[in-house]
Amino acid sequence: MATDSIYAVAYAQSRFRALIADDQPAAREAISRVLGDDDSIEIVSECSDGKEALAAIAEHAPDMLFVDVQLPEVPGFQVVESSREKIPAVVFISALERFAARAFDAHAADYVVKPFHDKRLLQAVERAKLRVQMERSRIDLPSAARHSTAVAPNQELPKYLERLALRNGDRIFFQKVQLVDSFTSAANYVQVHCGAQIHRMRSTMNELERKLDSRQFVRIHRCTIINIECLREFRPLPHGDYMVKLVDGKELTMSRNYRQRFRSALSALSYTQ
Repeated sequence: MATDSIYAVAYAQSRFRALIADDQPAAREAISRVLGDDDSIEIVSECSDGKEALAAIAEHAPDMLFVDVQLPEVPGFQVVESSREKIPAVVFISALERFAARAFDAHAADYVVKPFHDKRLLQAVERAKLRVQMERSRIDLPSAARHSTAVAPNQELPKYLERLALRNGDRIFFQKVQLVDSFTSAANYVQVHCGAQIHRMRSTMNELERKLDSRQFVRIHRCTIINIECLREFRPLPHGDYMVKLVDGKELTMSRNYRQRFRSALSALSYTQ
């Protein structure tokens, strides 16, 4: 491959095509402004209803979709269901929190509640980018590698933890595991970090690690497990450790003893030393 072609491919792989679908002009403007500040993102279309969105998706084949749950004409969930094989990353936008569980059941990259601040939307953008990169890397794997990870017709998929039962005073509530940024140990408990909120559950890190999907959660320290979709960057520290930064700005230390696990988890992102 010629050098110019190599650069062209690398440039294309670093770019993201985004489509915005929201019936509120103010919401479309806010999303467009945040995305427009990112040089790696090209906004291919802005739509005000579901029919427009479906037509634009078919025409532009976006990498990421920012879609309002309650779109007129065709609701957001129906838009996504109709385009499931075409869009690697979907971020649902809604004024209501009650659709969040359904959004993540639809494998959304994120769910943003209106009104939102730029910082919250930027977190969603980073998660959407990571989802697109993971999909591109999966497609780029040699066919033998893809087949080696395929599940045989009669083989059952492993059962992973999907919801956590957490106590808040006298109240028990359920938390989608996909929404957890990280887990940290605290004496006989595990702290569950979900954005600015921290909850507690009785478990050991070893027990919890066995129940989590290793494709999404990776242990970086004997006291820390992170959601790989919340990873923003990492850099080396003295003595072989690393600093791991999440999309919410939180900085954690990765022990050198867990470096190989971390690298294996990043292999889907085409990470090289």
